[in-house]
Amino acid sequence: MTIRIKHFFFLFLCIALSMPTIAQDINITPLPKQVKKLQGEYVLPHNLVIGVNKAGKEGRREAERFCNELKAATDLGVTLGKNKQAQIRLEKSKKISNPEGYTLHIDANGIDITAATEVGFFYAFRSLLKLMPEGVALGVRKTGMSYKLPCTDVADEPRFHYRGFMLDVSRHFFTTKDIKKLLNLMALYKMNYFHWHLTDDQGWRVEIKKYPKLTTVGATRHNSWNTDLRTGSYWTNQTYGPYFYTQDEIRDVVEYAAGLHITVIPEIEMPGHFAAAVTAYPEFSCDPAGKHGVWVDGGISTDVLNVADPKAVQFAKDILEELIPLFPAPVFHIGGDETPTTAWKANELCKQVYEKEQMSDFSQLQSRFTREIAGFLRSKGKRIAVWNEAITAKGAATDMIKETGATVFCWNPCQKGAEMAADLGLNCIITNWGGDGCYYINRRANQADFGAGRGGDNLRKMYDYWPVPATVSADKQTYYAGVQATFWCEHVSNMEHLEHLALPRLMGVAEAGWTPQEDKNFDGFVARMKKDVPMLREAGYRYHPQYIDYEGAEAK
Repeated sequence: MTIRIKHFFFLFLCIALSMPTIAQDINITPLPKQVKKLQGEYVLPHNLVIGVNKAGKEGRREAERFCNELKAATDLGVTLGKNKQAQIRLEKSKKISNPEGYTLHIDANGIDITAATEVGFFYAFRSLLKLMPEGVALGVRKTGMSYKLPCTDVADEPRFHYRGFMLDVSRHFFTTKDIKKLLNLMALYKMNYFHWHLTDDQGWRVEIKKYPKLTTVGATRHNSWNTDLRTGSYWTNQTYGPYFYTQDEIRDVVEYAAGLHITVIPEIEMPGHFAAAVTAYPEFSCDPAGKHGVWVDGGISTDVLNVADPKAVQFAKDILEELIPLFPAPVFHIGGDETPTTAWKANELCKQVYEKEQMSDFSQLQSRFTREIAGFLRSKGKRIAVWNEAITAKGAATDMIKETGATVFCWNPCQKGAEMAADLGLNCIITNWGGDGCYYINRRANQADFGAGRGGDNLRKMYDYWPVPATVSADKQTYYAGVQATFWCEHVSNMEHLEHLALPRLMGVAEAGWTPQEDKNFDGFVARMKKDVPMLREAGYRYHPQYIDYEGAEAK
């Protein structure tokens, strides 16, 4: 019996030693695929040389960016040179198969980075910045100090290609300065898609030169529902707007994001959540002579686009035509969620199309419209994205949506929508709204918060969620393209409240998108977030204190 126990222990030890080491105490978030803590520290010299002669043009560009970042945030002298004289040595390597992958090795002899692409070098430098003294990674200037880095060995690549954050600026508007602040944080945590929800019933937030009333009328509402972080909800009893982005401002944000290797995906809601648009141009609604208005509260408006009117459909295409040059992203999101059929059932043109095409449900008018818009976008070199209602709504013509090749953003029913998308051969993005795990990071994390939700969608609940259930077959897993943190702003009108609710849940979703499921560990994540608190404070970010600002278990 003793011999058997010893044999089992030896076998267990051999297996354990053969497995990659996951060093949760190395403060890199998202946790790398493989990370091993080595003995000792490496101190950056005051005059630092970054070797780029083996890095290719991709590595050189990122080295120049990193050089400028260090000069701005530290008192180090930083220059580019050859690897032989350098303390940080870059090498472009075809052995790195994942375009976002990299290796990072720090020991007593300096720092070695390998990657195959520009974005791979970028993420290697993000990890290196995270190991530096607090604040430096987000541009907080530190002088007169020692820049000590733990010796470590990292081999890293993301789990999913799509790691996104959606912000609704229709309900409440956020400036380009606010957007850039969020983009900076996204980049540090290796998120690569910013889904910009630009229009809804409560406001039209982007300039369309062909239709100026979209911003002179559609970007203003006569009142606003706000929620204060400390005191709760109230009506402002003041006009809200006009608030919108000019096309030059859009270009500026898109260019800024691209510099951080973040792709901006615009969302222009159609045919539902279109009240602001048809308030500006009622002739494209189902009841031109009826009453229209920009919504001041949440909910679902029945004032939708008349999808059976060729002029109204052309209106939608004209809007997209003007926006397409502003967004290089291959994907264009048209929403498509929560679209009531009430107005279509009462409209003569809609009833004619319904009968002529022998439809069985008025929801199929939306499927027909989505297919037409997808064809238009395809002619412009774009693919379409939609919310899961495009396939999960009662009566939806899923065969039409299958034709579009749409990417389906799954929120409710999240996993059912993802399963249906995969069965149709469509890629899906997981952004579960609540219940068993909430990626809607605008919802209240506890009862002390104000705003949406019941106060139970906390950090742990979000972190422990499995975006791809173990029951999903291997052949269907390929359609699960990524994850997204989603933030709606019915109740949130300023950055303080936004950051309080979003952080650090945003980082938790980032880790879900990057780190293998089997390597995720909530306690390790919390420990790393606690280490990030000083950095967030110094860089002027607020955050939710639950778990990361208190010792022990959940703060009540």
